[in-house]
Amino acid sequence: MSEEHHPQPDVSMQSLRRLLVVFLLVIGCAVVLVNGWVVYSIWQRIVNETQNNARNLSQSLSRQAEDTLLPVELTLQDLRDRITLVGLDAERQNYLRTLLMERKASLPQLHGLFVYDRAGNWVLTSQGMLNQRSNNADRAYFKYHQQHSDLDLHIDEVIRSRTTGELVIPVSMRLNNRDGTFRGVLLATLRIDYFRQIFGYYSLGDKGLLALMTHTGNILYVRPFVDNLLNRNIANSPLFTHLLKTSSNGTASYKAALDGVERIFGYASLKRYPLVITVGYDKKQLVQAWLAELVVYLSLCALLLLVIAALGWLLLRNIGHTIRDQEELATARDRLTAINRTLQTLALVDSLTGLANRRQFDLYLDRSLERANKLRSPMALLMIDVDSFKRFNDTYGHLAGDECLKYVGNALLNIGLRSDDLIARYGGEEFAVILTDCGQEAAMKVAERIREAVAALEIPHRNSESAAKVVTISIGLHVMQSNQPEDRQTLIGQADKALYQAKLAGRNRVGIFQ
Repeated sequence: MSEEHHPQPDVSMQSLRRLLVVFLLVIGCAVVLVNGWVVYSIWQRIVNETQNNARNLSQSLSRQAEDTLLPVELTLQDLRDRITLVGLDAERQNYLRTLLMERKASLPQLHGLFVYDRAGNWVLTSQGMLNQRSNNADRAYFKYHQQHSDLDLHIDEVIRSRTTGELVIPVSMRLNNRDGTFRGVLLATLRIDYFRQIFGYYSLGDKGLLALMTHTGNILYVRPFVDNLLNRNIANSPLFTHLLKTSSNGTASYKAALDGVERIFGYASLKRYPLVITVGYDKKQLVQAWLAELVVYLSLCALLLLVIAALGWLLLRNIGHTIRDQEELATARDRLTAINRTLQTLALVDSLTGLANRRQFDLYLDRSLERANKLRSPMALLMIDVDSFKRFNDTYGHLAGDECLKYVGNALLNIGLRSDDLIARYGGEEFAVILTDCGQEAAMKVAERIREAVAALEIPHRNSESAAKVVTISIGLHVMQSNQPEDRQTLIGQADKALYQAKLAGRNRVGIFQ
């Protein structure tokens, strides 16, 4: 009988198949884990961006609220001084009434200005002559000033005007006789509609929340809720129970006391007034946005897994091609992530020094000029130029020049300026510093500190014109006086001229435009 031979299984192929199964399982698990990490990273990015937006918007609105209240406070202080000086006699009332009408017309946030005597009788109003005398002694703000002797600005709960029926925020000051006894009350009423208008520019989504409150938790303005919630106290909210006790501004996620909706909040206390601004984004809407962003991505990922499973048997012949495809996909994803991060950074700061870029400088300068001209406060601009920087580049190379600019930028950051001041890279080797509410003497001290800080770095520069052969800077200083408003071109032009004078005078010095 002939012996029948059966083919033996290819051991190497079996091993390779087992290795292929293991490889596919490993690849499948890796894809799931990587995509899970990416999905989680996308959520974290959305949350972080929302927190930053909430924090920035709350701080911006707090500054806007301060800008709204400050001229009102100054107006009341001026009226109190005038009343103390000229009195409230009948012959002075026409003068004071005209003054009240002029001040009210110049401040769009005002509903009215009023003067009450010690009994609460209506003495003067910005609304002109009264047909009948009214008494407001029953108002909470009037009772407060009767019982408290301080002369500070007082902000009380929202009331409805008895003359127009509008909702207003009473802002008041106590009037005293010369012996310190109670004389009456100065009152300015702010229109709720004014806050509704200026805060209405910001889009927070369907369930976004924006509120202006007192430091005790009383609501003065809130959107998108009805006016019935005004004056409601939410002192039991996490914002007041512990957040504001640890920090005057920040972000947190919690359920709103008004409706129980969980939101990501940004909050900020006003520096000058006992008020708090809070901004909240609905967390459910963030989840919906996250899911909408993931639909295409997860679909592609699912398709990728199906393709890997269906074409697994082909992996023996084209495993190299598959590996290259995976590497290209990972490289493209990493490159796209890096590009997105780079674009985000470029939109916010100067990529080399980490300082504010030219776009932020222009916007902040316009806003600071508008505020300084409105409040008639001084403002200083420093234009800074690295001396002989072209020689530095020619001597040490452009890479060393970039490092030099980084050191100079760090020196400016470490000078310790106020939070309202701005340091920016203006362009090339030129920097700029905006000093708000700053006179010439104080600005000169800041400029000298900056000049000395850069010289103290002792960055070698053998072709420098300075005796120490180190990198130095020249600074042009121009101060816009409170009684001489200027525009942006004039302010920058005068500072540039001062910088040119400093260069002509020998560099490494501060020049003031004369």
